[in-house]
Amino acid sequence: MSGGTRTPTADAASGHHAAPAPDAERIRLLADAVTPRVATLAGALFDPGTCTGTPLEEQVTRCLLIGLSSCVEARPLTTDERRRLQEVGRRLARKQARPPTLLSLHGVVLLGHSEALLVCQDPSLAPALADVTDFTDLTDLTRRLQDGAPLLLRLSEQMTRCIDDGYAEEQIASSLAADEERPLDALCSLITEATTSWQRPYLAKIVQASRLADLFPATVIITQGHLVEHRHPTTTRLGDCANTVLAPLDTPYPHTLILCSADATDPLLSWLRNNTTAPAIHTRAVALHEAPARYAATRDILHSSDLTAADRLTDARTLLWRRVLANQRMEYVGDYVEEVIGPILRLPETQRDPLLETLESLDGYDGSVRDAAADLNVHEKTIRYRVSRIETLTGLNALARNHWPQLHQAVQLCTLFPLLLQ
Repeated sequence: MSGGTRTPTADAASGHHAAPAPDAERIRLLADAVTPRVATLAGALFDPGTCTGTPLEEQVTRCLLIGLSSCVEARPLTTDERRRLQEVGRRLARKQARPPTLLSLHGVVLLGHSEALLVCQDPSLAPALADVTDFTDLTDLTRRLQDGAPLLLRLSEQMTRCIDDGYAEEQIASSLAADEERPLDALCSLITEATTSWQRPYLAKIVQASRLADLFPATVIITQGHLVEHRHPTTTRLGDCANTVLAPLDTPYPHTLILCSADATDPLLSWLRNNTTAPAIHTRAVALHEAPARYAATRDILHSSDLTAADRLTDARTLLWRRVLANQRMEYVGDYVEEVIGPILRLPETQRDPLLETLESLDGYDGSVRDAAADLNVHEKTIRYRVSRIETLTGLNALARNHWPQLHQAVQLCTLFPLLLQ
């Protein structure tokens, strides 16, 4: 984990507005004037080998417009500028180009800044600029460009993070789009066990017609033995909870898979606690594409664990932590961390690290939001937003005493075993 924070924060940036119209027009003309030279000299650093000519100049212009505007006005990036930079990252991902490193993007911004100063000092290099401004305006613009020069490295860092975020989001979206049917197909297989190939299209249509995907994010529950007498997957209502999917399965041992929507988890667990005697284990709410893997992992835990009477209905995190303590094997550590904070670890690094840093800081300050905010140099609202996002991703509230030990253990394991973050 990086141990640092983004400054200024996105929260602070959202309070800033775009450049006034005269500034915006002058900066646009400056960026247009210097882009060809910057693209020629630094373009290969910005986008090596995959984007040339006009497309490359468009990307460089977009970055220079944002960099020069922020420099002239001595302000952090606005929300709109961050969004536009994320789009640069998405475009690079769609072209299968590598995102620029901090060093290469800083080279583009620094060169653009130097070229812009030259144009301000010699307007003949950009006739269009001279047509819309006078000497006094150019003198003021030059002064503000020079005053903003110390901000260039920080701006480059912010811009690189935004581009990286957009790049990662596009890659994730493309991956999910490419595998759109695979999770549903795998889910169809796991609730109906192994089937012959000629049955697959028929079963897939049944699963789709049942709108099974609408259950997600869903909680996965597995009970030992068959919970119901019938032997075919069905959608039913258990107690006061919403409809659930029940699938009695025989392989590798008799058990029942239950899927319910995340918001129905508590009433369903209450019903199971009062109405079943078979041991059961439940995992965190998962997305559709995660369900097959979480089902297999949870089933394996149930099968390999020596459950006690107190474990008649327990969560996967408890059993996994017990297994880590008993065996201390690296794969078991990874299983536990995945169960607790897996959705956080799969985020792009620039989104993942602030959440992990927030968990570490809250731990160090005994859950104090105020002290954690001061430690990370962010607003208290930022800490609360991150806590809310952590709960959305993991189902665990970082400010709740009964949830904190599991989050703390998972984060500490990531610190001890950095390979878990790769």
